[in-house]
Amino acid sequence: MEKTANHVISLQSHMEMLCETIGTRPTGSVNNKAAVEYAFDVFRKCGLQVRKQEFDCIDWINSGAALLVDSRDIPVEPAEYSLPCDVAAEFICIDTVDVLRKSELSGKIAVLHGDLCKEPLMPKSFEFYNPDEHKQIIALLEEKNPIAIITAVSGKEHIIQDGDFSIPCAVVRSDMLDFFSHSSDGRAKLTISTGRIPTKAHNVIATYGAKKDKVCFSAHIDTKPTTPGALDNASGVSALLAFAESLSGKHYPFQIEFVLFNGEDYYSTPGEMAFMSGLSTDYILAVNLDGIGLKNSTTSISFYSCSKYIEKRIMERVEKTTGIERIEPWPMGDHMIFATFGIPTIAITASDIFGLIDTVLHSSDDNTGNIDIDVLNNAVRFLSCCVNGWEHETDAFYLP
Repeated sequence: MEKTANHVISLQSHMEMLCETIGTRPTGSVNNKAAVEYAFDVFRKCGLQVRKQEFDCIDWINSGAALLVDSRDIPVEPAEYSLPCDVAAEFICIDTVDVLRKSELSGKIAVLHGDLCKEPLMPKSFEFYNPDEHKQIIALLEEKNPIAIITAVSGKEHIIQDGDFSIPCAVVRSDMLDFFSHSSDGRAKLTISTGRIPTKAHNVIATYGAKKDKVCFSAHIDTKPTTPGALDNASGVSALLAFAESLSGKHYPFQIEFVLFNGEDYYSTPGEMAFMSGLSTDYILAVNLDGIGLKNSTTSISFYSCSKYIEKRIMERVEKTTGIERIEPWPMGDHMIFATFGIPTIAITASDIFGLIDTVLHSSDDNTGNIDIDVLNNAVRFLSCCVNGWEHETDAFYLP
């Protein structure tokens, strides 16, 4: 019970530091750098070998936006990573690709809604997933070249979140569309006060032991610009820091590596791309944590590129651990970095996290009030189970 109590205290300390003392941690920001330094120092104090992996990114500065339609103030916010603008022009409301294709938008503001705003459009540099439909919409917008874009959304996710997109973008609620459709002169004044500042950011990579074969534990340390990111993903980072603190004096037939990715919630995942560029062939297992510790939820695991034997042995540990269950694979998150290369991979998350994607995650509501420290502590204990007991059968990690 003493070990459990120590994990709880440690987890509370890490969560408080990341979510409350530091707060929002968008890639490249001052807070992001503070989080990186904090995690680096924790790993170092645990006696691990630690290094930072540097990459280029932008620090996006958001000072708000203003929108006038018929001299009426309309609630508006900049789309993430938007360029600034200060324009007054005719606007055109567009709801489908066909209408977009036929519209003349030069010198005008494009107000996108309907089918064009049914889901976020993948950024141009996002290499993991980018449907042809998304590419077509972005290409048409760049060809038509409006002086600004306004997207009308019903949820919290922005439709365009892309630091490589050169047209200023703002976001309004879909219930504001009536102000556009009933406008007396069809004109709007839009001001977006933002800035893109080139900077550097870092992944944190720490190792315990010096064996050739590696078991990797990962989580992303960054957040969206407006959230303290308790579930997404301070809880995952805190769990790895607490796990690292428990390793002293233990011996394994493989090296344990911790990777704190920096960029999972950034438009082009630059930290992930930097890590992939030098991905080792020595991994025998990868375990990614994202969205763990949710109140009133079990913790779930799912398998990717794993042999049946690995699944069987890990499931033996699941069945002995209260509050852990198996779910179907989900193709989102940093676990896909490893799975794509055929590395046996496990993703750990909260079973009920998917219901919070449109309501809590990426918002100010993703705070420590959603976290159950005992559930999080149980997840840390399960991480230990994942690497214990393999001393004489490391071949169990290999694919047939």
